[in-house]
Amino acid sequence: MFRGLMHKGLVLVFSIVISSACLFAEDEKAFEKRAELAAKLLVSCRAIIAQNQDLFNDPAKGDKGFTGDIYVSKVQKHFKDATGVDVSVNDATSTDPIKKILGILLVSSKTVIDENQNVLNMKGRGFKKLIPAIIGRRTGYKYNKALGAGYNLKQTSLQFRNPANHPDSYEKEVLKEFETNGYPIGKGKGEIVTNNDGSKTYRYMLPLYVTSACLKCHGGPKGERDISHKIKEGYKEGEIRGAISLKFPYLSEDLKNSK
Repeated sequence: MFRGLMHKGLVLVFSIVISSACLFAEDEKAFEKRAELAAKLLVSCRAIIAQNQDLFNDPAKGDKGFTGDIYVSKVQKHFKDATGVDVSVNDATSTDPIKKILGILLVSSKTVIDENQNVLNMKGRGFKKLIPAIIGRRTGYKYNKALGAGYNLKQTSLQFRNPANHPDSYEKEVLKEFETNGYPIGKGKGEIVTNNDGSKTYRYMLPLYVTSACLKCHGGPKGERDISHKIKEGYKEGEIRGAISLKFPYLSEDLKNSK
């Protein structure tokens, strides 16, 4: 009888462990999906800014016709082409956790463009400083504020220009991993990590690559000043420039509601 009870107990413990492992894996998949989409949406936001630099910096033109609404429509198309997912500013109030995060990110980016209309439409001035890195950083600030404690979105790099983009120890290790030979191009990395206080956080990073549009500021000749008077790093097209880094609080209410 004792052996039978012991056997049943072991089976029960084993079943609990297996169930917990399955739920843990399910949590990671749910987090990875939302993190990957959020990171790719910021990539789309940055891409549209990069594509319109000549328009922004045209000193002969006043009104650029590049409103927040126009910007959003371009971002929506770029994101849909890249992921197949529709996104709207109305999603910011959605009860769906993924839609909500994407909607808040889109609203944050639109607000940055709306707030900079005076600078953008300034006639007689060339470089407006409205570059992907700056728009991305300001968008991240608004996104983080809107979502609150535990959420964080930033751009980072081993060769960062702005102290705000300085990588922490976790980000440094992942950035180095992205740069290793054989790492799959375009593949992000996410995992649940335990903090010093015992709490858990989901962390995700998506690599950013140097495109032809990036070379104006980050290409060669290395050491030369770019249009913003920063030192060019000498990157070549296709090389790793940095990453989009996200944090989500683990086991938040919206994750429970999404199951």
